[in-house]
Amino acid sequence: MTTRHLTITDIASTGAGIAYEDGLRVFVPGALPGDEVTAEVDPPARGTRSSVAQYVKITRKSPWWAASPCPAHVARPACGGCALGSLTPEGQAVVKRGLLERALAESGVEAPEPLPLVEAPHDAEAFTQGFRNKAVLYPGVDPEGRWYFAMYAQGSHFPVPESCFCPQTPEWMAKAAETAARMLSLSDLSPWNESHREGDVRTIVMRDGVDSEKPQRLFTLCVHGETPEVRIFVGKLAKKLMEEGITSVFLNLHPTPGNAVLGRHSLHVAGTDGIETTIGGLRFAVRPETFLQVNPGQTERLYAMALEWVAPEKDEVLLDLYCGTGTIGLTMAGKAKQVIGVEAVPEAVEDAKRNAALNRITNVRFLCGDAALAARQLAEEGVQPDVIVLDPPRKGCDVHLIDTVVNMAPRRVVYVSCDPATLARDLKLFGEKGYETREATPVDLFPRTGHVETVALLSRG
Repeated sequence: MTTRHLTITDIASTGAGIAYEDGLRVFVPGALPGDEVTAEVDPPARGTRSSVAQYVKITRKSPWWAASPCPAHVARPACGGCALGSLTPEGQAVVKRGLLERALAESGVEAPEPLPLVEAPHDAEAFTQGFRNKAVLYPGVDPEGRWYFAMYAQGSHFPVPESCFCPQTPEWMAKAAETAARMLSLSDLSPWNESHREGDVRTIVMRDGVDSEKPQRLFTLCVHGETPEVRIFVGKLAKKLMEEGITSVFLNLHPTPGNAVLGRHSLHVAGTDGIETTIGGLRFAVRPETFLQVNPGQTERLYAMALEWVAPEKDEVLLDLYCGTGTIGLTMAGKAKQVIGVEAVPEAVEDAKRNAALNRITNVRFLCGDAALAARQLAEEGVQPDVIVLDPPRKGCDVHLIDTVVNMAPRRVVYVSCDPATLARDLKLFGEKGYETREATPVDLFPRTGHVETVALLSRG
């Protein structure tokens, strides 16, 4: 280990500062871009040009340090929810745009300079609180035997007590979690232990809907198995939660070891059978397992940008690949002749059909299957989409899918990405096949984290 004086010029998605010296990339946890630090640097692992350091002191402090970071972020161990929790909104805007710029440059994508980040609402020092519509909290027990629900520390299964009251979520979620913890402290149930694979309660998931007339609040208790004790407890819990304003309560059964948040089976316990939210003026059904973006305000902005770039005409067919529950395609259906959505998850396809019916949208068709295979099948049927929307998972698009999309020869392709690295890889492939990247805009759906969404517009060169 050697002592070095480093200038931090970049930051990793994990929140560690990055310095470059003598051809070596040094990760410095706890440091921010703009910091100058004295650090103890480990030698690089054999065959690599990267190393890890622990800073001893900051000799010059970055102007991007937040004045009042969340207590859970500075706890030890720290909450793993917000890797960039020490950065001001100004710093995060620069960093997140830089993540996209660097990914495009490293992949050799020929594209205009990315547009400025579409920032989440904030003042000079902090982001607007309570914006998330979903919270996932895990059970812990303090030294006095009292239960609590909190976020895990980064890279661990330890719930950080300071994260019980996350400022990013609505206040009702912390209160509901506190009610569940208080009642569990008086029960004979135990928290799930992943290492020993034993226990009862695995997690709680809370979701907030958007409705101008009445609250839309869903609470799910996830358990290892439906024992008689669990059934009795969830009945009592549901009654109490309903008294406190929760509108829908579910019990989720998750008997399989692993890190998946929920199991495959959810049982309706009390209240409405799910809740509703609105996006782009449309209503969408929400149940425990429904996938939706967690930041409603920024989702509206992202979808509005995608719609502007798609710009479907009344006589055009729009193909929505990786359509999920139909949110993007349905918000565009009013401007197109037909929307065809493709999704691999059967439950999501059924949700998409229900959402279409809920909004009385009839010019849509949803198919269940692998995106690449379904797109190929549509091509063989003679379907000629004018515009294609891609919204793949973090791993990006399958190379066969890209080939099929190119062979369909749409006028435009709009790519919604949650990972700059896989987006850049795919844009490079599209470019080699004749589709040039015309615009790329990063959107901050996840303030304080290292994640950034991007909307990209492609068309034939």
